[in-house]
Amino acid sequence: MQNKLINEKSLYLRQHAENPVAWQPYNNETLAMAKRENKPLFISIGYSSCHWCHVMAHETFEDTKAAEVINKNFIPIKIDREEHPEIDKKYQFYLQATGKRGGWPLSVFTLPDGRAFFGGTYFPPEPRHNLPSFTDITNQLGKLYREKPQEALKYAENYQKFHQKFIQAEHTVESLHELSADDILSIFKNMTDKEFGGIGTDAKFPNIPVLTSLMTYYEDTEVSDFLKMTADKMCTSGLYDHVNGGFYRYTVDREWHVPHFEKMLYDNAQNASFLLDMFEKTDNLLYLKVAEKTIDFILSEFNTEFGLISSMDADSPSDDGKNVEGFYYLVSEAHANPIKEHIDLYEGVVNVRTADYETYLILESHFEKLRTSNERQKPAKDTKVILSQNMLFCSALLRMFEMSGKEFYMEQATALIGKMKHLHMDEENLYRINYGGDIFNSITLEDYAFTVKTYLDFFEITNERPFLAEAASIAEAAIERFYAGGIFYLDSNKTIVDTFDDSTPNPSSLLAGLIDKYADFINIPKDKDMLDFASDRLTKYAGGHPTLFTYMKGYLAR
Repeated sequence: MQNKLINEKSLYLRQHAENPVAWQPYNNETLAMAKRENKPLFISIGYSSCHWCHVMAHETFEDTKAAEVINKNFIPIKIDREEHPEIDKKYQFYLQATGKRGGWPLSVFTLPDGRAFFGGTYFPPEPRHNLPSFTDITNQLGKLYREKPQEALKYAENYQKFHQKFIQAEHTVESLHELSADDILSIFKNMTDKEFGGIGTDAKFPNIPVLTSLMTYYEDTEVSDFLKMTADKMCTSGLYDHVNGGFYRYTVDREWHVPHFEKMLYDNAQNASFLLDMFEKTDNLLYLKVAEKTIDFILSEFNTEFGLISSMDADSPSDDGKNVEGFYYLVSEAHANPIKEHIDLYEGVVNVRTADYETYLILESHFEKLRTSNERQKPAKDTKVILSQNMLFCSALLRMFEMSGKEFYMEQATALIGKMKHLHMDEENLYRINYGGDIFNSITLEDYAFTVKTYLDFFEITNERPFLAEAASIAEAAIERFYAGGIFYLDSNKTIVDTFDDSTPNPSSLLAGLIDKYADFINIPKDKDMLDFASDRLTKYAGGHPTLFTYMKGYLAR
């Protein structure tokens, strides 16, 4: 085998095109080869701006000896999760179901037909942090498949049996009438960090699906206090790039101080929308200001003639030419000294719960000085244009228009959805990715669900029925392509089931909720099987389904 990634359009795949690992693209030809040769797969999934993906690539995939072990034992497949979110979801769920934490790089070992029998995320080149070395794991699993293939098959079949049982619906929509909304709300309250804001007491991801669901219970004082604290932290902490604009993906610490520096389109779209929702609730001008600065940053830095690109890398070249995480954003003492008194003042703002808009305005001019004095090379960008993510940002533009009254943002939203319709849609399909004018022929439920949502957002604001007709048409196409027996599948082959939210709303849950809410408007009858399956997921696993909780609260008892 030879490494075949050189001709791929994905930046992430091309980043691995010179590896000694004989990477194969994910396609029917590769899967057929695995079955023909009866050779198991090593599937590695990541994305171009993922810092730990780069780390594992440098440590392991660029190492000749490690590559020999991989190539000997497995057919290695490299997947860009942004090209195939449904495949990523499939194997992320496998990790979580087998007691491991998900994330990227995702490393999964499968039978030739793609059924997983072992998985993890990052593995070091040598044993450390209670993790085995990658070569040890690869050798052991390769030996297992060669000498005891029935053992690998047993592991895969055990998971398959678990998954089949897991997705069986036992509850109906009538069951929700006996389920207390307050009890489910308590589950989400227990997830919140009441001291520092945000969800959980580890690294801080905004987790907008949970925050959005809690927003529907804003009249609850505990909820509103938490949401204001979280919004304040988002605006005044290390999660936000105060100098350049835009949100980083997350902070590595509970206190929101140290960011993980990649910037993602979907994060910035959702974070801006959340802050605009909070502005509507509170009239806090800081929320409006940071949301607007975020949206303007994306329009400036992510815009192309084909739409908005997906991400900006965490790493950037240091003075000696090596890629270093966050180097572009470092502020030297020489830069900071002229505005030290204002930085001290700003740190005071960070340490109080109520964000101070006036202080932020004082700092703005100094942020601008820091920005214009930065002569370092900017982080690299992944220039793929993803339909679902552009739709998320389109909805943020609409919300910005609503809250600010500035026609500019409505014009930008209208232009963006027009561009998406022209470049990503035809009479039969919604195509996921545009690579500089070349369409990547991938069809996923995510793009259909987020597109329906954005057309409905346009209808809510404009009351123009053509937007409603577009939403109805795409929803009907999604039902035909992805729906069967009460379940929205993530793939058009109708094999991958997942309803849990992660950093974005789950497309299955989102589309089921939208169809239920807008059934009378889009002339799609409510489907009892669809409601029953959604109700079953919410009943059994409420904490993983904030989107379903948002849309189905009307069926719950108070």
